[in-house]
Amino acid sequence: MRLMLLGTQGWIPTPRRETTCLAVHDDEVLFIFDAGTGLSRFLQPPAADLLDGGRQVHLFLTHYHLDHVCGLAYLPGIMQGKPVVVYVPEAGLNSVDPERGVPDLIRRPFNPGGFRDHPNFDIQVLREGANEVAGHAVRLRSQCHPDTTVAYRLDDRMVLATDTVADGQTADFAGGAGVLLHEAWLDGVEEDDPTQREFVETAYRAHSSARQVSGIASAAGVGRLVLMHLNPLRDEAYYSQMESAARETFAETYVYPDLQELELDG
Repeated sequence: MRLMLLGTQGWIPTPRRETTCLAVHDDEVLFIFDAGTGLSRFLQPPAADLLDGGRQVHLFLTHYHLDHVCGLAYLPGIMQGKPVVVYVPEAGLNSVDPERGVPDLIRRPFNPGGFRDHPNFDIQVLREGANEVAGHAVRLRSQCHPDTTVAYRLDDRMVLATDTVADGQTADFAGGAGVLLHEAWLDGVEEDDPTQREFVETAYRAHSSARQVSGIASAAGVGRLVLMHLNPLRDEAYYSQMESAARETFAETYVYPDLQELELDG
């Protein structure tokens, strides 16, 4: 299986990076994680090539914040009648009724039609712990963020932990995975700057730093750490600084551009 990064920005899309969306694919299945503006990349190659053939399409949502779900409105145009199953967390994980979450987002007057108006779209609910989807093990755990998010683990290949404070239990959840994709909203050096105190305090109520995340990756023994859900109010030079800082603790840390593709070992 291979991973394509369709959107690595948080909150606001920029000319270089779209908001969160990842595609994992092989010859038979296409797994999409989150439906940020990065979903629009399916309109042209190389992402458009992933919609060719008979791949089953399974889309997993970490939570319902708009920067992670606005792409749901793109699905009719992008999928062109292709069946899509959208997976959402059970209510016990985020206190949202699964029957209302997506349909309440994609409906009139906010959208020309309702999500359930499309017979090729379906919603399925995933429980905490292990689930089986298209022959793969998909695990979930809740995370601390305003309006609870979930982390996903796909087999032993990858873990996605976005929109979350730094949490030591993520290391247990990600233990031994090939790739950990973890949000990094700030470098962490700001902790030493008194003028940045308010920024740091606000950020740490919902997000993580690259320095914190590198410690999680090291404790988890993952093969590679990918920093994502990057702060759009910072620039590429800052992201490079984050990468360098994280590598002091975990050498296999990377900040990739959108459309980077990685091999996922089983």
